[in-house]
Formats: sequence, structure tokens, C-alpha cells
Amino acid sequence: MSDGAEAKRKLREVEESARKEAELAAKERAKREAEEAKRAREAEERARKEAELATKERAKKEAEEAKERARSEAEEAKRAREAEERVRKEAELAAKEKAKKEAEEAKERAKSEAEEAKRAREVEERVRKEAKLATKERAKKEAEEAKERAKSEAEEAKRAREAEERVRKEAELAAKEKAKKEAEAAKERAKSEAEEAKRAREAEERVRKEAELVAKEKAKKEVEAAKERAKREAGEAKRAREAEERVRKEAELVAKEKAKKEAEEAKERAKREAEEAERAREAKEEVAAELYKGMVELVILPPVDLEQMKELEEGLHQVQDLRVVLISGSVEEGTKVIVSASKPIPLVSVVSEMPLVEQVVKKGKEIQISLKAKL
Repeated sequence: MSDGAEAKRKLREVEESARKEAELAAKERAKREAEEAKRAREAEERARKEAELATKERAKKEAEEAKERARSEAEEAKRAREAEERVRKEAELAAKEKAKKEAEEAKERAKSEAEEAKRAREVEERVRKEAKLATKERAKKEAEEAKERAKSEAEEAKRAREAEERVRKEAELAAKEKAKKEAEAAKERAKSEAEEAKRAREAEERVRKEAELVAKEKAKKEVEAAKERAKREAGEAKRAREAEERVRKEAELVAKEKAKKEAEEAKERAKREAEEAERAREAKEEVAAELYKGMVELVILPPVDLEQMKELEEGLHQVQDLRVVLISGSVEEGTKVIVSASKPIPLVSVVSEMPLVEQVVKKGKEIQISLKAKL
């Protein structure tokens, strides 16, 4: 049971207790008044008989004394009734004050719980947003790291191709330089000996072919090694892209699952809030449709001025089958209006439709009215 319902229950119990105490006090008062009236009649009867038996003077004197005693007893009975009435009013006032205090405490507790619930929803929303942001940031960071790795690997592959090209050119240049040097030596030797020149040309040709073969073999090996490195780097880049894609898909899946869960929770909260709103609306309609007959106390909550009270009083006078019995209170502390309905009427609904009325709330047997603020 919520604090609001508990407060209402306690308020009803206090009101019921006050009502029973008032009824009991009224019955006791009526009983005492009946007994006092009976004693007064017996005293009068006794005085009358004593007066008849005595002489006229004595009868007159005793009759006057009896009348005096009867008057004194009547005054004492009146004072007793006034004291009893005063005690009853004080008891009713104390019961109302106690009920008002408990209602205010329940309202304060309900307000505090509503604020705590609001803060909890705000914390939940903030955590959800932070988790969503963290997921996006992590996925973005991992994607950037994968791109950076792919870029680095591409640069390494480029450097490998450049190194391969440089080695090939250096081998060709070395072969050319060596061939040129040997050719010059052969020419120099050819001047002195033709046979030696011939052998030199043959040797030069042999060396050239061997150098070309060595250069080709070395270039082929370096090209194959470069291709192997490029293949490995391409494989690693592919695996990095696949890992990045897998991380992206996992992040999207987590985000979708979380969004789905949050949507279901939001839908459930909206459903509960709609049900609560519907129950509140039905309760409000039920209160508005409740019929009132007889004496009803209207409490006008402050602030309110004389013009508003005059306008409200005129509006109440215009309600059919409704009569304004009493208006009491003050502008600062609130005003009480006691009305009497000769026939059952939906008083809450009727008062709510008045132009200057902001809100109407049923509190126990009384109806609390808040007027619109003056512009």
C-alpha cells in the first residue's frame, strides 16, 4: 500500500473516529438534557404540590424559591450544554487539525518519493546515454586503429616495392660499371696483344653473362621475397579489415539489442504510466460524478481576494438546488463556505466548470477549491 493510500486511510479513520465521538457526545448531551429536564419537571411538580399544601404566603414564597431553583437549574443545564458544545467543537477542531497534519505529511512523503523516482529515471537515462556514447567511441577508436594499421602496412608494402626497385637498379648499375671497367682493361691489353684481347673479350662476355645471371637470380629472389611480404601484409590488412568489420557488426548488434531492450522498457513504462493516468482519470471522473446532498463544506485555499470570493459566491447562488448557508475565514488563511444541496447534485463537477476555478479536490467530506491567479 502506498503512502498516499495509507494517509487517506488514516484520514478516513480519524474522520470516522471524530464523527463517532461527536455522535456519542451528542447522544450523551441529549440524555443529560432529558434527565435535567425530567428533574426540572419533577422539581416544579414538587414545588407545586408543596405550594398547594402550605399557606398562600408560604406557597407563594416556596413557589418563588422553586422557580428560582428551576431557573438556577435551567441556567446550570444551559452552562453544561454550552461547555459540552465547546468541548465537542474543540474535539472536532483537534481531529481536523490532526487529520490535516497527517494528510500534509503523507503529501510530503509522496512528493519526496516522486522526486526520488524522478532522480532515479534521470540517472538511468544518463547511464544509458553514457553507455551508448562509450560504445560508439570504442567502435570509432577500434576502426581508426584498424585503418591506421592498414595504412602502416600499405606504407611498408610500398617501401618494400621501392627497395626491390632500388636493388634491381643497383645490380644493373654494378653490372654496367664492372663491364665498362673490364672493357677498358681489355682494350688496353688489346693494344699490346691481339690474342690477349680476344681472350679478354671472351672473358668479358663470360663475366657479363654471369653477372647478368647473378643479378637476375638475385632480383628474382628479392622480387619473390617482396611479393611474399606483400602477400603477408595484404593478408594481415585483410584480417584487420575483417576484424574491424566484425567489431563494427558486434557493436551494431550490441547497440541494437540495447536499443531494443530500452525501447521495450520505455514501452512498458509508457504502458504503466498510461494505465496510471487512466486510473487517475477514472478516479477523477468518479469524484466529479459523485452526488452531494445536504450540508457540504467548501474550503477556498489561499491566496484569494474579496472580488474572487464575491464572484464565487455569485456562481454558487446560480447553481440550481444549491443554497449558500455560511461563509467564514479570512483572505490570508483561507475561506470556508458551507452550502446545502436540496437535491443530489455533482458538486465537484459543477464547481470545476466555474470560470475562476483552477482546481477542485475532494478531501474527506470537504471539497478544496483553488482559484486561478489574477493577472
